[in-house]
Amino acid sequence: MAPRTPFFRKPFAALTVAAALAAPLPALAIGSITDGDVTFAYTQSFASSLGNTVNVDFTGAGPADMAYESWWFYRVSGGPREVAFGNPDAELYTGSLATLDWADPTGTGSFGATLRLEVIDSGVGMGNVFQSLTIVNTGLSALTLDVFHYSDFDLGGSAGNDLASLVANTYGIQIDVSDATQTAPMIGYGADAFQVDRYAQLLRDLTDGNVDDLDGSGLPFGPNDFTAAFQWSSVTLGAGESRMFLTQFGSNAPLLDRSVSVIPEPGTAILMALGLMLLATPPQTRSV
Repeated sequence: MAPRTPFFRKPFAALTVAAALAAPLPALAIGSITDGDVTFAYTQSFASSLGNTVNVDFTGAGPADMAYESWWFYRVSGGPREVAFGNPDAELYTGSLATLDWADPTGTGSFGATLRLEVIDSGVGMGNVFQSLTIVNTGLSALTLDVFHYSDFDLGGSAGNDLASLVANTYGIQIDVSDATQTAPMIGYGADAFQVDRYAQLLRDLTDGNVDDLDGSGLPFGPNDFTAAFQWSSVTLGAGESRMFLTQFGSNAPLLDRSVSVIPEPGTAILMALGLMLLATPPQTRSV
């Protein structure tokens, strides 16, 4: 689904999904992952602007594409606003798994990041997507930041008819989304805040020039055009420390146990990959 101007009705023209790729891609590339009949794909670019962010397709687990946008944002403590992750330095799409790497998202050498995704065909007309963002403090001092995961669901491939409610879950914040015939649970594991709103107010908050924290509002929701975000607040990492932020979507499927996913906890391979990327990154210079 193509980007559109905020507060206008979403277009639903058919799009060609990029084929799964088996090698790192240049900036602004897109890719898809597939398991059985279910596909999750980035369909446009990794650019974000006021009221728009990264477009996705989530197909094969229902009668139509059930997702419009889904992306990650951060705010370093003391920063003036939230920032969307930009073009990855490396991308790999193979089978049901994808990995996107950023050696130095801020350009200051403060942290590196890896986003891993897994799509799972969990039954006839059912699918799930796990996303894990690992942040590694590559600086010499403690780093405190907030992390946000934003998503826009359009169940049944159309906007404006979605309902949502908060569901108790021991492991995080769970929001169940539905329309007349489709269901889509989502969870932010360990998240401490959420917000739900109609398109595109919440996204405008995350992409404007101000500091915005999620306030736990918006539920129960609808029927309307559903968007939601999770927040992990004031996470502090010592030098060399890492933290993983995990979410899961279901499409006409219940949430799966985390042990089902092959996405690992932050480990040696991820840390080593980020270290090699940093070594390949020219040092930052500043005028005196």
